[in-house]
Amino acid sequence: MIYSLTNPLFQKAKSVMKQIESHNYEAYFVGGCVRDTLLNLPIHDIDIATSARPDEVEMIFANTIDLGKQHGTVIVVWQKETYEITTFRTEDSYSDFRHPDNVQFVRNLQEDTLRRDFTINALAFDMNGRLYDYHGGKLDLDAKIIRAVGNPMERFYEDALRIFRAIRFASQLGFTVDGETFRSMKALAKNLNQVSMERIRIEMTKFLQGKYFNDSYQLLIDANIYRYLPMMNVANIQEVLDQLAKKYYAMHQHDYEFSESMSWAIFLMELPFNSVTDKRHFLKVWTHSNQTIKDIKNIVELIPLFKANQIDLETVYHYQNEILLEVEQYMQSQAIIQKPSIEVMFNSLPIKQRTDIVVNGADIMKMLGLTKGKPIVGELIAEIERNIILQQLDNTQEAIEAFVSSYLKDSVK
Repeated sequence: MIYSLTNPLFQKAKSVMKQIESHNYEAYFVGGCVRDTLLNLPIHDIDIATSARPDEVEMIFANTIDLGKQHGTVIVVWQKETYEITTFRTEDSYSDFRHPDNVQFVRNLQEDTLRRDFTINALAFDMNGRLYDYHGGKLDLDAKIIRAVGNPMERFYEDALRIFRAIRFASQLGFTVDGETFRSMKALAKNLNQVSMERIRIEMTKFLQGKYFNDSYQLLIDANIYRYLPMMNVANIQEVLDQLAKKYYAMHQHDYEFSESMSWAIFLMELPFNSVTDKRHFLKVWTHSNQTIKDIKNIVELIPLFKANQIDLETVYHYQNEILLEVEQYMQSQAIIQKPSIEVMFNSLPIKQRTDIVVNGADIMKMLGLTKGKPIVGELIAEIERNIILQQLDNTQEAIEAFVSSYLKDSVK
């Protein structure tokens, strides 16, 4: 069957494929871009598979980057865009549960699809939109089924992360997992211990953010996956996930696309960790970056303030506006607050950051007659900043000088 590949990403990439085909090699669009096009979902990137070997790809294109040449992948820079080009290949055993011990390059697309994880990801388009489907992937898409390619035990033994990818796709697409595929997932879930935490975290985040999380979260328990995830083998995991599903469902009902930080913050608040140290340790074990941990911490701090109606100008000033707006959206989705006010409050702030104050530390030292910095300088700047934010002090040289003079008199008293 022929499909219309009107998406601009396909249109741009066609020139890359033409270049490959002009050298008598085959080239196809593969993976997620094919699956999502058939599902009428937006696509975000393009993957191309080719019969050309990595060395041959490098000969065709002048500007390439060796991403994983030994495994068949080369990055091609073409017309100011980058494309991931992977050679058709077959794979041997996976001693490390991730990388094949040996890769054999082949010239046949059908052989290449045998190494794919699920039938819905083993589909390909040629440049004209002709669909190539060797494993019933289109039928599984229509039936909304996640089914491993070939023998599921072999697929999951090759790369245990595929076990998590199965439930991630269920959460994102609203699909069910084929029975044999599910039984193999459950049997080999213990092999998740062999997968790096960073790879698991990426899949876990997508799983948490999935539009159909409330329909698929039970897979985490039923397939025994949670037992092999750090700090999640807690007594009340069922209750945690039940509550989480309700909150995520409410967000999705509002067409709310939430960030990685928000998804983990809500999750963290349901887990039985009482101390800040335990919470931070949990996030560190899950390999979150320091910035993400900071953002999660801020979200966890802000939610109770919203609930208690304690969001004031000082709060709006000191927290990142983007995070405040996201928490406000979350609180609206949970029917805890009705009208948005963060944007109004933010726009009413006399200053948005400390550098907006018309005086600095050197100016304060001059007012105090100091030639060397002292703690009182920092104290005064903090007080000036606070009073300007609360609209109790004008952000002018004269007003601040009067404030400093009054502050010093009060200190003497």
